[in-house]
Amino acid sequence: MKKLWLFLIPFLAVIGWLAWPSENDAPEPEPAAAPVTWQGEPPSLTRTDAEEIFRKAFWRHPAADDEILDAVRHEWSDEGGLLRWQWFLVVKASPGLITYLRDDNAFGLMPASPVPPGSEAPAWFRFDPGEVVLLQSPQSSMQLIFSKNDNTLHATASGRGFTRGAPEPPPAVQGAPSPGRIPTTLPPRPK
Repeated sequence: MKKLWLFLIPFLAVIGWLAWPSENDAPEPEPAAAPVTWQGEPPSLTRTDAEEIFRKAFWRHPAADDEILDAVRHEWSDEGGLLRWQWFLVVKASPGLITYLRDDNAFGLMPASPVPPGSEAPAWFRFDPGEVVLLQSPQSSMQLIFSKNDNTLHATASGRGFTRGAPEPPPAVQGAPSPGRIPTTLPPRPK
């Protein structure tokens, strides 16, 4: 029994030393995401409420089996109101959502050639253009990017705020006109 302990104690010590995590075994931190390059000023408001962004994007609430992976909406405003907006969304889509968006074509989208996302897209909004099918709106910037390999959906759209009307005209000046060559009253009418 003594011989077993003499063998077992060094063996367990070596195993413990090999299993003990070292600073070299620590997982390397993920590289920092490339910062977003804004076209002009950065947004005045950024929303990250995934369900609200999903609802505004697809005009319906997410189903229980729709898994929203990432979502963001950027808005640019000034004292006059909303100037510009854009949103990005990545979803593990349910079969019902895929049927609604792709098969029923709820938004009247047309097939198009996929292009890599623009400079204002977040780092998580990346896909391989050769592995997706793109449906795009002919009238707006809405794009639905369906993965050929699984049910991952990348979606984006952008637009302008409300068109502002003409400025209010200055108020009319009330009062008697200044005297001049033209009389200020109508001529008398004969009876």
